[in-house]
Amino acid sequence: MKTLVTGATGFIGRHLCRHLIAAGHHVRVLVRPSTPARRLDRLGEVETITGDVTVPQTLPDAVAGVDAVVHLAGVTSAARASTYDRVNAQGTARLAEACLKRRLSRFVFVSSLAAQGPSQPSEPHVRPGGEEPVNAYGRSKLAAEAALSAVADDLPVTILRPAMTYGPYDPELAAWARLAQRRLLPVVDGLELSFIHVDDLCRLIVELIEPGERPVGPFFLSDGEPCPMSALADMLERALCRAPAVRLPLSSRLLSLLVPVAEQATGLIGAAPLLARTLRELSGGGWACRPDLARAELGFEPSRSFDTGLSQTIDWYRRHQWI
Repeated sequence: MKTLVTGATGFIGRHLCRHLIAAGHHVRVLVRPSTPARRLDRLGEVETITGDVTVPQTLPDAVAGVDAVVHLAGVTSAARASTYDRVNAQGTARLAEACLKRRLSRFVFVSSLAAQGPSQPSEPHVRPGGEEPVNAYGRSKLAAEAALSAVADDLPVTILRPAMTYGPYDPELAAWARLAQRRLLPVVDGLELSFIHVDDLCRLIVELIEPGERPVGPFFLSDGEPCPMSALADMLERALCRAPAVRLPLSSRLLSLLVPVAEQATGLIGAAPLLARTLRELSGGGWACRPDLARAELGFEPSRSFDTGLSQTIDWYRRHQWI
């Protein structure tokens, strides 16, 4: 099969290309003109085509002759809400429109837990519905899902909402590991998080693009065991073989007070948009989910717990001098 991957040079994308190639797929990647050549060198034997989901005239050539599309491209940090909408929502709709006249076996969209909104303590998300995204990023992902659901009768769409995805090359988990090395870890009281190893996510995607009937979703994906933030700190210390770090307690109330300050700075000078988004998400209550529906309807089974996967990822960071 020939599969188009958008966002291939990102963290998940590079792993997905490796899995697709190993499974015998011909991989085509959509890359923007500004993409550095060194990023493409890391992807292995792939076909590259220049284009952008925000430039509709580049998309017909990108999807010509492909059997499946995996859409990963998107903006996770932007100074303006309009950028999230233009890239994440409108870009997804335009890509889907370009695919409508193609006989695809599957269009897989990797969305985000942010489209659902925060979870309540001890109540991880299991089924979609009642979505309340707390920021422009989450709203743009939800809008992208809606655009795909609207054409699902004519396009074989499956929508995934993975939990925090981690593994080799993940810069966010590496940043947490560096904080733990310095023996300082912020901990939000009562915050629960869910995780999924990038290999588990990629294996499911490879299975989904094969021909066959698949439900639209969206489907939550995680290792199935929500992790309190305090337990995350414990796991980091064990994996790093470090003495206990100084825990910096942050209450949800304190975070909620900091959100308007960060958002005002972002709006005035375009600074620290990721900080504003992160603060709002962490102040929301929790980001936890269970993959019950994905197990039942997609046959999804995670291969490793977060504790095991974290230790393996920390070992990789050490070997490659990321920490």
